[in-house]
Parts: sequence; C-alpha cells; structure tokens
Amino acid sequence: MMRKVFSIIIFVFILNVISTAYAKEVKVVISVDKNKVEIGSHIRLTVGVEGAFDTDIPKLSMPESFSLMFGPSVSTQTTIINNVVKVFRGFMYGFSPREKGRFEIGPVTLDYKGRTYTSNSISIEVVARTPFESIIDEKSDTSGQRVDINKMVFVELKTDKQEAYIYEEIIQSFKLYFQKGLPIDDLDYVAASTKNFLAEKLGEERRYEEVRDGILYNVIELRTALFPLVSGIIKIPSASFKCNIIIRQQRNRGSLFDEFMGGGGRRYPVERSTEPVKMTIKPLPVVGKPEGFTGAVGKYTMDVLAKPTKLKVGDPITLTINIRGEGNIQTIGEPLLAPEGMKDFKAYNFEAKVTITGRGRGIKGEKLFNKVIEPQSEDSGVIPGISFSYFDPELEKYKTITHAPIPIEVEHSEIEIPIHLSVEGAGMTKGQVKILTKDILPIMSDLYSFENQRSAIYKSPFILAIVFIIPILIVVACIYVQRQRELLHSDVGYARKKRAMAHAQQHLSNARELLQLDNSSEFYAALAKTILKHIADKLNVTPAAVTSDNIYDILEKRGVSDDVIKELRQCLESCDYGRFSSGHLSKEQMESTLDTTEQVIMHLEKQL
Repeated sequence: MMRKVFSIIIFVFILNVISTAYAKEVKVVISVDKNKVEIGSHIRLTVGVEGAFDTDIPKLSMPESFSLMFGPSVSTQTTIINNVVKVFRGFMYGFSPREKGRFEIGPVTLDYKGRTYTSNSISIEVVARTPFESIIDEKSDTSGQRVDINKMVFVELKTDKQEAYIYEEIIQSFKLYFQKGLPIDDLDYVAASTKNFLAEKLGEERRYEEVRDGILYNVIELRTALFPLVSGIIKIPSASFKCNIIIRQQRNRGSLFDEFMGGGGRRYPVERSTEPVKMTIKPLPVVGKPEGFTGAVGKYTMDVLAKPTKLKVGDPITLTINIRGEGNIQTIGEPLLAPEGMKDFKAYNFEAKVTITGRGRGIKGEKLFNKVIEPQSEDSGVIPGISFSYFDPELEKYKTITHAPIPIEVEHSEIEIPIHLSVEGAGMTKGQVKILTKDILPIMSDLYSFENQRSAIYKSPFILAIVFIIPILIVVACIYVQRQRELLHSDVGYARKKRAMAHAQQHLSNARELLQLDNSSEFYAALAKTILKHIADKLNVTPAAVTSDNIYDILEKRGVSDDVIKELRQCLESCDYGRFSSGHLSKEQMESTLDTTEQVIMHLEKQL
C-alpha cells in the first residue's frame, strides 16, 4: 500500500515538473565572443533557445562577407531549481569576416509548435588586419634597434645557368626562407610565368635548414626543369608568395574551435616577390646538323630489339627501340630507319611510351618506340639500319647513334587451302537426321519426359521461411530508413558525413570532365578542393577551416594512420604544383593524380 502511495506522489511530482517546464515561454537569444574583429580573424556566435529541447535549427541570416568556418555545434543543458525546469539548447558557429565595416547580425527566427520566435540583434565592427610589419615595428630588441622583417621571411628565384641552348634543360629553384621557430600558415605560392618554356616538376618540395648571415632559417625549395622553346633574351618574371605569420595568444586549448583555428593565434599577412631572372637562349647551330635530327637536346643512348627474326613472308616483326638519357624525354622524335632498306617491307606507324625514371638533379627517363614491319618477299634478308641524332649542349655539337642492320630469315609462305562448303545428301527428306560419327550424338537422346519430377515449390521449407521472413525484414528496413531520414533532416553534422562520399564522387566526375578538356590548372584546383571539402564534411567544418598546415595534425588526432596522412600530403602537394606550374602537364600525369585522389578519399572515408 505504501509503495503505491509513494508511486502516486512521484508521478504527481513529475507531472508538476513537466507542466511547469512547458508553461515557460520559449526564448531565443544570440551572443558573440567579441564585438570587434579584424578581417580574417574569427568570431564565435551562439544561438541559444531557452524553454525547449526538441526544436529545429533556428534560421540564421548572416552578411554575405562573413564566411562560415564551422557549425552548428549543438549542445543541450537541463537544470531543475525549486521544481522549475530550465532547458537551454545552444547552436554554436564560427564565422570569419572578409570586408571592413559595421554589420548587423540577427534577428534569428525559430518556428516551434505553430509559433515563430525572434531573437535580439548584435552589431559587429570589422576592422582592417594589422600588418605583421607594424607588429614588428612595435617590438624591438633590448638594445632598442628595429627588427628587420625582410630578414625574417624572404624568397629567392634562381636558375642553374644564365646562358643555354634552345631545348636545353635549365633547373629553376624557388626558395622560401623563414627564421626557425617563426610560425607561418596559409602558404600561397604563385609561380613565375614560363610561357616560353616547357616545365617539368623535379620531385616533391624539399625542406631543410640553412644558415645565412649567422641566422638559422627553415627553407622550403621547389625545383622545376625548364626547356626553352624560343631563342633570344628571355626574362622569367617574378614569382610571388603570400603567407600569414601567426602570433600565438593565450587561449584555453582543447576546444573544437581552437583546434581548427590554430590554437588561438592571430594571423598577420606577409607578401614577398622574387627578382626577375634574365637568360640568353642560343639557337642550335646549323653547321653539322644531321638530316634526321628532330630536336632532341641532352645526352642519350639507344637499344634496339627485333622479334621474331625467323618468319615467313607477310608475318609481322615487332621492332622495339628504347632511347634513354637526360633531357626533355617527352619531345624525343622517332628514330630513322634507312629508307633505302625499307622498300621490301610494309611499315606501320610508331607507338611511343614515355617513362620518367628520375626527377632529382634533372629529368631522366626513357621513350620506348614500337614499330611493326612486314617483309614482302623472301629477299628481305635484313632489317635496315636505325639512327637517332641529338645535340649535346655540353660538347656543343651534334651526335648520331647508329644501330647496324639486323639479319632475318624469311621463308616462302605456304599456299592457303580454300575452304569448300557442301551439303552431303541434300536430297534427304525433311525430318531425317544423319549421324555423322559416334563422337557427336544428339544431346539428351535418352530424355523420357518433360514433366517436372520435383516436389511442388510451395512445399519447400526454404520458400516457406522466405515468405514469413520477408515481411519482417521490410518492416525493419522501413524503420531504419525513417530513422535515417530524421537524422539527415535534424542533424547537420550527421547529414554532411553521410553525404560526403556522394558529394566527393560528384566532384571527381566534374574533375574528369576538366581532364578531358585538358585544363590542367582548373583540374588540379578541383582535385584539391574535393579532398578538403570531403575532409570538412566528415569533420562537420567548412573547407576554409581546413588548411594545408593544420589538417595533418587534426587527422592524426582523429586516428588517421600515418600512411594515409603521408599519401594525402603527397597528393595535395602534387595538386599545388599542378595549379601553380605554368608548364603543361601530360594527361598521363593528370590521370595518375586523379587515381591517387580517389584512393586518398576512399582511405579517408574508411578512417574518419
């Protein structure tokens, strides 16, 4: 009896609490962590809903110049004081302004149970960013001397030679120097225009330390092989570089906002440009130029293989010519077969395949030519000699590699026997069948009946089980689908994570179209954007919050393996080079980067 009375008292108490809670008016308020912010910095905006815990996301309207960095991050708090329940649901966002001025944020609206609730408004002042040079001017060393910002961050653009022949390889080196320990972020390199050159990337960027004028610098070096296409005085214009210097501030560590905003550091923009480089490009000499010269400049060797060497008239011979060495492998022309010896052969066009084997101190590789020839008579006793000519810029003269004629044995072709078709016993009456031999008898000759010898299908236990299980599975599937739909509509983070792969595949499809259009700059930009957008969707942040400097640390904290992070780093570096390099990259290189991007996204999809 006492237990029933106690239960009734608790039930009445709960009803009283709930009725008190819902008797309160719903209220919507917005707040920010600061009212004055610099361009490029960040504010945290919180939309709070008091008095309800099952609302949708309030409708937030922001100025166009404010970029969403992350959010909303949803949290709910419930407190009970003197039988009064207070419910607070917060939606936190991160925004970064791009323009100066005074902006009004709000009001925010919320539709809840047939009523519309409106929040307050907040005024935000956006001011210009303080240049890093101004910060340095305010700080001097103990002797009162002004710190030279140009010695803290600077760039250089150099070539390994000031004079070269047309088509000769020139090594261009771009170096970024910044004092060791100086934190930088948001690196943006705009390569010098190389419209008069063919450009090939020489490996990945190099990172090392170097002492200059007694100061220890971190160095980031990007090397490119240039092949001049025109002669005369050519000027390589300036390359430019932008970054942000991060001045660390005291801030509580560990929040999601701090994790993506660089630990609370303020960013100050720094821009640097290199000096232009002038070069003298000489034309190739006319004296001594071989008749079969096709423009190859460098150092090369040649190997030749022919198979088969014993055959019949009209049979094909595959001629494989491998030219390897140092220089612009892509533009090597076809070797020359002595024309006087080709009159007894039928020849087909060359098929070529380029393989780059080294990108260290210069471009090294090989170009494999395959050519099919067919002897037309028994007198074709040798494959004619093969020659390849190139210009050696170090020796400043032409060189010709010649391969001796290859002996072959050609036999007379056998006479082809024509096939005659005839019908034996054409006068046989319709319906008669003649058994040709015991090896081919009519299949199923002993078939007695076409009647079904098995039991009725509806009596099978397996079929009966399926009939009863299928309705249950349909119900479970409907519940699951409905649950997924509710989550996709109510939880933005869950929806972005679930749809991330589909969006990535759509973006990769768009990148494939750019590949077919041979638009390398937009193609590589699309790949990099696809990767960052996929990571941002999986982590429920915007791509602008994911930078090349902090994303690797974030992924490491999220448990992504070192192999995947390394693969991601190499892929993004390849995309950056493809975007900023003015040289034309081959479709094979673009397809390889696309395949790598798809593989990186698949690995990230599994681990995030």
